Amino acid sequence: MIYNLTDLMQKTGLNLDKKSIALLEKEKEVQSLTPYFIHDVAHLFTNPESYFFRNLSHFELLKKMSTEKTSIWFAGCSTGQEVYSASLILSSIKNKILVGTDLSRKHIDKAVSGSFFVFRESEINTLEKYKNLRQCHLHTNKNKKSVDVKFSSIRKEGISFDIHNLMDGPYSKGFDVVFCRNVLLHMTIVGKKKALCSLKDGVKVGGILILGDTDPHIFEDNWEREKYQNVIFWKKKW
Repeated sequence: MIYNLTDLMQKTGLNLDKKSIALLEKEKEVQSLTPYFIHDVAHLFTNPESYFFRNLSHFELLKKMSTEKTSIWFAGCSTGQEVYSASLILSSIKNKILVGTDLSRKHIDKAVSGSFFVFRESEINTLEKYKNLRQCHLHTNKNKKSVDVKFSSIRKEGISFDIHNLMDGPYSKGFDVVFCRNVLLHMTIVGKKKALCSLKDGVKVGGILILGDTDPHIFEDNWEREKYQNVIFWKKKW
C-alpha cells in the first residue's frame, strides 16, 4: 500500500508532486488520509514562511476597516505572525475577534505558543514601536541583531488559533474581514475554487475579503472590487 497522490491533492487542495509523496512515506507509515492525519503531516508540504507586518498597507487597511467588535479570520495563517501583527496594530480596538487557522497542526501549535525568534531588521524595527503594549514582550539578544518575542494574554486580546482545512468549507460565517494571502497560489485549480468558495462564505454581507496579489479575481455580481493604497480587496454586497 502506498499513498495516492490524487487523493492527497483532492483532500488538501494543494498542488503536490511525487516528491511530496516520497517525503510523506519517509516520515510516516502509510495509513488512511483521515482529517486528523492530514493535519498532522501538513507541515511536510505546506510553506511555513511568515513574518511580522508583511506588507504594512494590508494591515493599515485592517485598521481603517476595523471598529469595536470587529471579527477577522486569517485563513492559512501558518505560524501566526499575521494575526499577532494585526493584534498590535488594532490594540486600540475593543472586543475584537482575531481567528487564525491553518491546515498544519504543527504550525498552529507554534502560533499558540506565541514565542518567536526575529532577525529581520524591518520586523524588529516595527515591533519596537509596540514594545510598551502589555501583550508584547521583546528581549534583545546580545548581538543586538535579533530579538525574542513573546505574546501573552492572547485570549484577552481576542486571539484564537485552530486547525482547519479550506476544502471543508468556511471555518465559520459572519466575519467582518477574511484575510488570506499567499495560500491559493500553492493550490490546484480545483483546490483554488473550493478554497475561494470557503473564504467567500466566511464573509458577512458588507464585509471584505483580502487576498494575495497573485490570487484569482472575483467576477460575481454580489462582490465589488475596491482599492486602498496598493491593496485590492473585495466587498460583499449581498
